[in-house]
Amino acid sequence: MTTNLTKEEILRELEETTKNDPNIKVTITINQALEYLDASIENNNGQLKTTIYHKTAWEPHILPYESDHPRHVHANIIYIMLVRAARICSTVEDFDTERLSAEMILLVNGYPPKFIQYHLKNFFLQFNATSTWTELNTVSYEKLHQTLLYKPTKRETKTNVQLNDQLIQNQNIYEHKDQIYLHYTFENGPLLNFKKEYRKIWQKYYVYPGSRLKHTRLILGTLLNRTLEDLLIHKRPRRDMLTGIKRTTDATHHTTAERFRQ
Repeated sequence: MTTNLTKEEILRELEETTKNDPNIKVTITINQALEYLDASIENNNGQLKTTIYHKTAWEPHILPYESDHPRHVHANIIYIMLVRAARICSTVEDFDTERLSAEMILLVNGYPPKFIQYHLKNFFLQFNATSTWTELNTVSYEKLHQTLLYKPTKRETKTNVQLNDQLIQNQNIYEHKDQIYLHYTFENGPLLNFKKEYRKIWQKYYVYPGSRLKHTRLILGTLLNRTLEDLLIHKRPRRDMLTGIKRTTDATHHTTAERFRQ
């Protein structure tokens, strides 16, 4: 937090807070610069400066490019790294330093330079901030910084989507009658271009003039290969799936009691 109170007044307020609620544990740190979670905050002559805080034990390991994951997963990693830097870094110079660091991490983990540059360019084009990348334009970066800083988080977006889905279900509207969903297991190698080749076949043999599938949208989804965790670990089902299911001990006790009565 930031305040114009004196150090003694701040300490007094925090001590009162801890007395009112014993469950509140406050660690007090007052300094010109400090680290909180993944952000480093500095008071630079009355101006707050924020950058990304890198722990000393941190290692540059991310999902390798050669792993059996669809390409959009690797593209999302680049997007998230840039969004995180743009949200936290208060100056365009610090953001550019983090961008260069992100590129080095991606290269170390096997990401092709062409793939990196393609998605970097898409990111800046998406937010109309190309001059931030090419010229380190301060005005352009400030706009990008403010846009991403107040963009809804993933949790907020998920909550909004769930609310909208509930409204749609209440209206009993079925909007996917002209869509076909197909899923296949993603693998590197020969199957890397499966989606592109399948769409060519779909367009050639099913979307011809007069076809009843002409206006049907094909959606191809990817499944990941099963891991040792999938094979060896069986997680407990969701609570809503267990509702109404009698416990095994209760069922056994009930069956035994019936046998004695007989």
